[in-house]
Amino acid sequence: MATYLGTTINESPTIVVTAGADIKAAQGKAVMLTKGKATTPTAGANVIGIIPLSEDEEIKNGSDFTVQVKDIGAWVAGVKIEVGDELTTDANGCATKVQNGNFITAIALTAAEKAGTIIRVQLIKAGYKPTA
Repeated sequence: MATYLGTTINESPTIVVTAGADIKAAQGKAVMLTKGKATTPTAGANVIGIIPLSEDEEIKNGSDFTVQVKDIGAWVAGVKIEVGDELTTDANGCATKVQNGNFITAIALTAAEKAGTIIRVQLIKAGYKPTA
């Protein structure tokens, strides 16, 4: 007879990760995993998620912190964004419009007139946008 330990599905929209480097101005920024540690992403990369606004402003290398990996969240815009834009990350972890070959991380639910604006996004992780 099988032994059941409960569900193995994590329904939480967040996970805890360990920083692989210092992350400054961390709130609302995307991070990627490199060798099992969270770091600032490269532009257009497949990110693990976005650091919630409730986290510390500066995250030290080796410390644990929360990352939102699904559902609706807040992301700092790196450029002007319109509702419905497909979004990826820039090299600072901010939201930017997807270009061919970038990983589609989210869809904009609110607009940003300028960089630094906090927007609402639906994290979708839809894969890489095909090149033309």
